[in-house]
Amino acid sequence: MPGKRFHKASCCLLLILLCGASCKGSSTIKSDTLYYLDANKRSIVQHIELKDFPKEGCKFVQIEVTKIVNPKMHSLTFEVSYQSEGDVKTNLGSFSPFPADNPGTFIVPAQEKVKNRGAIILSLVIPDKIDSGDTVQVTVKRMTLRKD
Repeated sequence: MPGKRFHKASCCLLLILLCGASCKGSSTIKSDTLYYLDANKRSIVQHIELKDFPKEGCKFVQIEVTKIVNPKMHSLTFEVSYQSEGDVKTNLGSFSPFPADNPGTFIVPAQEKVKNRGAIILSLVIPDKIDSGDTVQVTVKRMTLRKD
């Protein structure tokens, strides 16, 4: 019966393709994690994983802003903080893109305060008044801890 063999082979091929797609997707998700900030969601919390912490210690937090949608060019400031496991929050520094819609890679000194536990908090500050129709959207890659 060629019909049954064809159906069985098609099902096997489909299963192989689905397994391959799901495995491929899961292996790239971690390194390609993106976070989104806007006028309503103004902060993200990224927990520090032991594997992310440099052996020599952390001197800088690196933030890669990949996209900024800001047609009215509102001033934007990003504040970076470290929150310890004991919930003590320490301000590490801030940066502002210039012009206000220009993405880029920024570093903030860790001030020897970032440890291998806790979280990094990135907050979007918009000092301008934003009207309900204004758009401010920011895309940020997973923050990294640098030794140099």
